[in-house]
Amino acid sequence: MLPVLLLFAMMQVVGQGAETGKKAPATWEHDHKHLLGLGFGFSFIPTGNALGDNDARGLFAPTVGLDYFYRINRRWGAGFLGALELDHYVVTDDQVERENALNMTLVGMFSATKHLDFFLGGGVEVEQHDNLGVFRLGTQYSIDVGKHWALVPKLHFDIKGNYNTWNLAMSFARKL
Repeated sequence: MLPVLLLFAMMQVVGQGAETGKKAPATWEHDHKHLLGLGFGFSFIPTGNALGDNDARGLFAPTVGLDYFYRINRRWGAGFLGALELDHYVVTDDQVERENALNMTLVGMFSATKHLDFFLGGGVEVEQHDNLGVFRLGTQYSIDVGKHWALVPKLHFDIKGNYNTWNLAMSFARKL
């Protein structure tokens, strides 16, 4: 098996060796610098439950969000993700009460392909009972719908001061 892998690797090197002095052309480029989206989704709080419920089974809180991304170059970008959780719940570990929490994060973005992005960053979750710091790690996939529009499903994981959440959302975005 090892000789076959070595032979395959050598064929790749020989095939690319003819053009060692030339830079490979970009296989894809983005046709926009800005992406502004409005999204709807759900946050899953594994240790959360509705008020008055003592059994922590987890809770899905509906969210509405506003996203903005600026593409610095083909691979890198920066963005703002804001989301409002439209629910009133208790996190059972520390008995933290949350009501209509507003989550705002600034993220750095890496584009693996023209459509697939990964992002990470930090921010704050503002709420009337307590404010928490947030570290966000996530991904999104942009599906082109016409020349200037996109559907953008996204999945991200938030690490907060007292608990963690999973978020799944779909944004309808305008490419500017």
